[in-house]
Amino acid sequence: MTSTHSTTRRNKRVGGALAAALCALALTACGTEAAGGGVTAGAAMAAKPTATPTPTEARPDPMDDPALTLEDQQAAVAFMALVTEVAAPCEEDAEDLPTVPPSLPPQRPVPGPDEPGAPRPRPVVSEVPVPVEDLPAPADTAWNFDRVRQEVELGEVEKCAALRHGSRIAKALDGSGDPTAAHVEKALGAIGYNLTYRLHGPVEADGKVEFTLDLRGGELCLDGTYDGTRTTFDPYGVHPAVYCTDVKRRG
Repeated sequence: MTSTHSTTRRNKRVGGALAAALCALALTACGTEAAGGGVTAGAAMAAKPTATPTPTEARPDPMDDPALTLEDQQAAVAFMALVTEVAAPCEEDAEDLPTVPPSLPPQRPVPGPDEPGAPRPRPVVSEVPVPVEDLPAPADTAWNFDRVRQEVELGEVEKCAALRHGSRIAKALDGSGDPTAAHVEKALGAIGYNLTYRLHGPVEADGKVEFTLDLRGGELCLDGTYDGTRTTFDPYGVHPAVYCTDVKRRG
């Protein structure tokens, strides 16, 4: 069972990302005008994420690109709405789970002040404030790529969401055609997984097609492989400061 803290944190992330995208849509001046008067997308939108060996700072969020076009913003809102919609039944199931035991053991009566076992009175504490020294700053606050690229443990809600995403994709892909990158990309786009910076690949390898989807409203990324007959999946958690393809998998 996922904790209330984990679920709340995920809800805030998903809600914050969706709200930011909706706010972006309200802007009247979107994008940057090129020399010919057209609007050009920023570098983060123009190419799929390419992992560098050792980045010196957190990966930029494509939603922060000031050169996003209105179409880019609408596509981002639609993608986040899809992520939220797929995970919604998982959130509801988690909320329905009991947070306390259904029955508690019988409690002992508290003894009176003159009976054996009575609690001792608390000592009187002076109300005079005592100066407290400032705590030292955390020892490791610098950017550390090796630390943030470690695989993150997924909560129960995101494990459930991974199964639901996998089911949608398998329904669209399984037995639908030859394992080519073009076919897989078209099939994924048809069911909403069409943001360039959220899809790494697809690439053809050994008669199969491999791809990675960034489904983060929380930490969820999903590796997929299609062989022309069936699709297999491997979900894992990723820190928001790196790409899904940066992560160092366990074992």
